[in-house]
Amino acid sequence: MIGTFLRLLWRLFVGVIAIALAYITVFLFYPYLRNHFSLLITFVVLYVLTAYFGLPFLVRLWKLVIRPKHLPHYAVSRDGWSSDPVNIAIVCRDEAQLRRAMEQAGWHIADKPTLRNMLHEGWAILFNQSYPTAPFSRLFLLGRKQDIGFQIQTGNPPTPRHRHHIRFWQLQSEPEKPHQHLTFWENLFQLFSGRKQQIWIGTATHDVSPFALRIQNLQITHKIDAETNKERDFVIDTLTKAKRVKRLEVIAAGDPITFRGQTLGVSIVTDGRLPVVELKH
Repeated sequence: MIGTFLRLLWRLFVGVIAIALAYITVFLFYPYLRNHFSLLITFVVLYVLTAYFGLPFLVRLWKLVIRPKHLPHYAVSRDGWSSDPVNIAIVCRDEAQLRRAMEQAGWHIADKPTLRNMLHEGWAILFNQSYPTAPFSRLFLLGRKQDIGFQIQTGNPPTPRHRHHIRFWQLQSEPEKPHQHLTFWENLFQLFSGRKQQIWIGTATHDVSPFALRIQNLQITHKIDAETNKERDFVIDTLTKAKRVKRLEVIAAGDPITFRGQTLGVSIVTDGRLPVVELKH
């Protein structure tokens, strides 16, 4: 009874905040901008404030209590929304071996998403210029952001507008920060658990368009190909052609699923299989 009352109280609080922000925007901030700036500048300022500050703030308020409940079939955005599917795992000696294998297969390591790198990426997308190590946005799995990311850009010239890309998280126990999904993954990889090797979980997707909108907050992002199984197979093919694959096992991680990712109008399709690639030493 108390829990239900507190949830209702929290929802009322978030609703009041949303109404207050809407009132300030429509009746105070918008008239001020229209009196001092052109219609285009007013629209741009309101869009930036709403998509990148207002809506994310409200979503994070909401998620403080209403946390997402899901099996670890996909990584999530910073606000907890479903995003890229988990569709591949790599078994290797260490991160250095993973980096070498991916680079030999033609992949580039993504830069960190600093402000400077993000502006560089935006410039490259707008003016169709090369930036082979463009950064990725941060996604979260096992309670933390990705450890490393790789990409292969396409087009003529190759630019961040269109690219194959994959994020990796190392599967590791963190006694100080236990995570509910860690046991699920450790049970899946019992075949490799007796070896002194690392397991890296990956989310491979293909950016097919440089401009799309996120469902949750209308921020600008890439549009990805909904058929993510093809991208997973592409990653394996590149490693195989580079002769870096020692062994390939396929784990039935679950039933085929379709879920709504971040991008407006795109439903992600997965076949429920998790290929596990063991790299050659």
